[in-house]
Amino acid sequence: MAGRFDPSSIIQNLQGFSGTGSNNELPSLPARDNRTRAEVREDFDKELEELDFAALEELKEKALDATEPEGFFELKDDLENSLVKFLRFYRAFEGLNSEESRKVALKEQELKLEARHDWASKFRLFFFRILASALLVFTLFGIGYIEYQYDWARLPMTKYFSPTVTQP
Repeated sequence: MAGRFDPSSIIQNLQGFSGTGSNNELPSLPARDNRTRAEVREDFDKELEELDFAALEELKEKALDATEPEGFFELKDDLENSLVKFLRFYRAFEGLNSEESRKVALKEQELKLEARHDWASKFRLFFFRILASALLVFTLFGIGYIEYQYDWARLPMTKYFSPTVTQP
């Protein structure tokens, strides 16, 4: 038991951990990112926009050429970004290609066409009502003018509707 708890070996181990005889350096911490979430999202979207077909082909070739794990770690961010872009396109494709979205788009077009025809019929109805009202008013004024100007146009019952007051 005395060999297990030898104080000299414990002190040597502690000196090894203290750093006096070692060249261990502390790892450098990455710089703090003080951007807002919106700015980070905008920058990420810009990076994704820069990924085109040629960039994806080049990334595929780099991934195929990398034989060591360090090579994959260097490509990790680019691979993640390309997969994110692929998943976004895939979801958009599935959404646009789904049967429900086709039905909804067709129904929207039908409703727009129906609304256009509905407005046309409402305008037609409104126009003809206004036209009929104007013709009625014009006709009544015309009849009144003709009756007032010409004696031959006096109607037989007008003596009962005279606006003048008769004296007794």
